[in-house]
Amino acid sequence: MKIGSYDFEPATYFPEIDHLRAGGGQIGDADDARHVFFYDDENEGEPVGVELFGPRQQLASEGAITVVLPSGERVRVPDAERLVRDAPATDAA
Repeated sequence: MKIGSYDFEPATYFPEIDHLRAGGGQIGDADDARHVFFYDDENEGEPVGVELFGPRQQLASEGAITVVLPSGERVRVPDAERLVRDAPATDAA
């Protein structure tokens, strides 16, 4: 899943809890409560994964899924939008 200049694989969306996880690593800091980047000791401070909380809700309410990169730049995430749109609908979330 492409987010800005980062590419996180694999990417999995869990529609029953409206949660998306891509890449790997250990949890880091977040500037936005809707997502958090993950890091490991081998990538010199570069994120190796991301989790998005409520991406279907964000897409429905804002018309797009966006995240704030570690640089502070907010970017749209079309790959996440496709994953969410292509997921089977559930009664949860």
